[in-house]
Parts: sequence; structure tokens; C-alpha cells
Amino acid sequence: MMTKHDLKSAPATWVADLVLLAVGISALLIAIILWFDNAQGGLTGNGVFKSLELKPWVVDPGHAALYPSNYLFYPAYGALCRGLDLLGVFAGDPRRQITILNALSASLCLCAVYLMVRALTADRLVALLAALFHISSSFVMFLAIVNEDILPSYTLLFASMSLAAVWFARPTAARVVAVAALFSIAWLFEWRLMFPTLPAMLAALWLCERRLVMRLAWIGLFLATMLAMAGVVAAAWQGHNGAVGPIDLIWTGKAVRSVWAGFSWPKVGYLWDGMVAYLLGAGVAAIPGIPGWDIWRYTATLWMLAIAAVAGPMLWRARHEAWARALGAVFGVTFAAGSVFNLYSQPQDPQMQINVMAWLTPAWALVLVAARQRWGRNGLAALGGLSAALLAYNVWSLAPLRGLDSRWQQAIERLEARADPARSVFVLHDFDWSMIYASLHWGPAEPGIEALGPAPQATPKFKWIGFTSQVLRHPDWSTEAHVADLKRQIDRALDLGYDVFIVRLWPMEQKQLETETGMIADSARLAALQRMLHADYTAKLAFDDPIAGPFHQLRGAPGR
Repeated sequence: MMTKHDLKSAPATWVADLVLLAVGISALLIAIILWFDNAQGGLTGNGVFKSLELKPWVVDPGHAALYPSNYLFYPAYGALCRGLDLLGVFAGDPRRQITILNALSASLCLCAVYLMVRALTADRLVALLAALFHISSSFVMFLAIVNEDILPSYTLLFASMSLAAVWFARPTAARVVAVAALFSIAWLFEWRLMFPTLPAMLAALWLCERRLVMRLAWIGLFLATMLAMAGVVAAAWQGHNGAVGPIDLIWTGKAVRSVWAGFSWPKVGYLWDGMVAYLLGAGVAAIPGIPGWDIWRYTATLWMLAIAAVAGPMLWRARHEAWARALGAVFGVTFAAGSVFNLYSQPQDPQMQINVMAWLTPAWALVLVAARQRWGRNGLAALGGLSAALLAYNVWSLAPLRGLDSRWQQAIERLEARADPARSVFVLHDFDWSMIYASLHWGPAEPGIEALGPAPQATPKFKWIGFTSQVLRHPDWSTEAHVADLKRQIDRALDLGYDVFIVRLWPMEQKQLETETGMIADSARLAALQRMLHADYTAKLAFDDPIAGPFHQLRGAPGR
């Protein structure tokens, strides 16, 4: 039976536990960061480009540009990076400083987990074990040690959801305003977080208030607070480089019409992958050569179904109590709305799933309550051990990606020795790690050769043609137009006297190409691009780097 508790008082044990979580988990995550030596994490290169956009906020915040979809992220993290500079922590390197700040954010998120669960259950051990489970989940732990930009936004969002789960059971004007204000700060850090959780907040207010007039009043107050927060933030930054008005903050339209947008059947499979990977990292668990059998996917699926099978009936039996309606609405509607939202965007991405799958933590807390009621402390010990094993496994699953920062730096140094950047143009898959690390060490450059003069040319140092760049930028083009444009760019680079190297793509099989491209291009378009390369050019292996892969030098095919 859940106990109705408030957050008005904080006993000494609460304070001690919060300090333990904040300090202990921060230390653990920073130790993993140093061991991992891979700030990008091996999934995407977003952190490299985020750190390049963040750099002006560190060195010259007065002239740095604001970005509507991450309006508060860059100013806040820029100030925090300046603080780390003063402390000598990865001084001058925002790319790695972000990992430290994310670790600190994650530890604060665990404090929010603890406060929510302890307020709802009045059980200290259950609250601590729920926090342990949260950080043990693969995507939470992973995003806490890499330089993606979602953790501070997620921490603020989870804190607002936790407050709503407790306070909306008995809403007051002050509580509604406080939750709406904190929620608004979260989406002002990362705009897209508004959409899955806004309907959940409003549903909780509707379900927990019996009086129709007050239902409408609470919802109106929540929305008015959001508008007011957008107005205050817009006014505070008025006149700054890139500043926008409150309406532009509420609707930025980020990625709505991008190549990622739209519903398709393959995304259902990606959605499943994203959900299970939230809990359990694939890493060392995937067994190659056994068709249809992935231990990690089915294990995680069964685990999540078991959690839902215990927590769901507990909430249903308590549906007449306000706490159950608030908790179920805040986290359940976020999951439902977020799954639809993710089907429209990138459902396998850790950043897209971390907030949507947050329901697992309060559901696990209910499982812990049930275990304590049936088996006492022995039940809690067993489930705590399971969470510890989950954390250990998810850290272990990162082992194949360990040390990639150092290894890629060495690879780029070898590449510069083998292919003079002043005389070389690289044909790269747009998601290839060679592009990410060349951008980091040589300086970022847009794909394309329109601005290039004859070889040699020192600037930009990194010159490249994206295999799917125009697919990303012009998804409305026909396949023939994409093929013709790629050929035109390669031909012009050759005519200008550059050595043109194609990286990893020449021997790549269609299935692998589709896997690496994800959802941005269909198999027919990819096959047409690949056919053109092999029909119109010849390639000779120039060198094969142990990290970056094979580099083939392209020549025009005879008679072409």
C-alpha cells in the first residue's frame, strides 16, 4: 500500500542520502568517463558539433549565438565550462567538459528519483534502490558519460515530472506554477521535450481534480505559466545575437520537415530497438551467426514486460487514489505520447528514448514495494543485486568502444601522413566516424566542393563529399538527381587535380550500407548511388587503417 507523503519536511536521513547520491554517483560516473576515454560514445558524433557550437559561449559569451531549440543550454553549459576551466578540469576542451557536467546532471537526476519515490512510499531503502535502477539503465548511464546534450534538459524534465507525480495528487496554485516553471526551463534547454510530457502534465491535472471548474483552472494556470516563462526568458535575452520572441521559443519547428520526419513501417522495428536498448545495452551480448536470436533484445523485452505486469495492476487497484492517477498519468502518458512522437522521428536514438522510457523507474519502485511486502528485505536485496548486475553489465558492454578518442586521434595523424589534406578530397558516408574526427582535429567543414579552387588548397583543411549529404538536405529530390549530383562533385574534384579517396564505402555491401544509413534513404536509392560509383569509376586500395578502415583512390573509369 502506498503512503501519501509530502515534501514539506526533510529528515536528516533524506539529506544524508541526497548527499550520498550526488557525490557518490558523480564520482562513479567520472571514474567511468576516465576509464571509457570516448567522449562521443561511439553512437553519434553530435557531441563534437555541439561542443563547437558551445565554444563561443565559453570564450566570448557576449557575442555567442543563441539557438531557439536549445535556448538555455548553451548559456548555462558555457558558464559551467568556464567554471571547469578555472578548476583546471579539461581546461579549454568543452568536448570533454560536457561529459563531466552530464555526470553531475545525472547525479542530480537520481536525487529527484529518490525524493519522488521516498515521498510516495515512505521507504528509504526502496527510494535508494529505485535510484540505483535508474542509473543502471543503459541509456541513462550512457548519456551520463558522453557529450550528448540531453542530460541537463532531461534532469530538469524528470524533476518536474517527479514533482507533478507527487504534488498534482493535491494541486494548489503554488504547486502548479512551480511544476510548470520547472517544466518550461527543461524544454527551453531542449525544445522537443515539451511534446511527450505536456499532454501528460495536463492529463494528471484533469484526472486528479474532481471539480470541472478547477480542472480547467489548473490547466489554464499551467499553460499560462509556460507562456510567462517563455516571455521572461525571451525578454532576458532581448538584443542578444540570435535572440527570438516567446512565440518562436514555444514553436521552433526543429526537425519537423527534416529527412528524419515521417511515419514508416521500418520505424516500428527501430522503436522496439530503442525501447529495449534503454534498459540493456547490446554490446557484448549480441551473438552473431544465430539468425533471429539477440539475447539482449529479448531479455530486455521480457524484463520490461515483467515490470509492467507487476506495476500496472498495482496502479489499477489504487486508481481511486489521487497519487496513483498522478503517477500513472505523468509517466504513462509521456510514454504513450512519446512513442508516437518517436515513430515520427528517430525512435532508436538514446536522446529520443531517455525521457519516453522514464516510466520504468517508478514502475520498478512499485516492483520493489511488492517485493518488500512479500519477501521483506530479502526481496529488496535480490532486486538490488539485479540492478547492480545491470549496471555492471551495461558498463561492461561499453568495453568494445573504450579508448576510441585516443585511437581516432592517432588514426587522423596517420591519415594526414598518408594523404596530404591540401591535395585530398574524401568521399565519406555522412555518419562515418572519419568525418566526425576529421572535423574535430582538422576543423569542421560543410560537405561539397563548390568553393574549392585547384589543388593544392590549404583551407579548408578538411575537404569532403558526403555520400548522402544531398539526401539529408534535399529529401524531395529524385534518385536520379542525387546520383547525378554525387557524380558531378566527384568529377569536379578530379578535374581540379585532387586525389579523391573513398572511405570504407567501396567494398561495403548493400546490407551494411543500409544499416549505417538508417532511415534517411531507402535501399533503392542507396543501391543506385553505389552502382554509379562502381560503374563510373575505378578504385585502387591506397591504404587500410586499423581504425578508420580502407581508403580507395578513385579514378574515372576508362571510356567515361
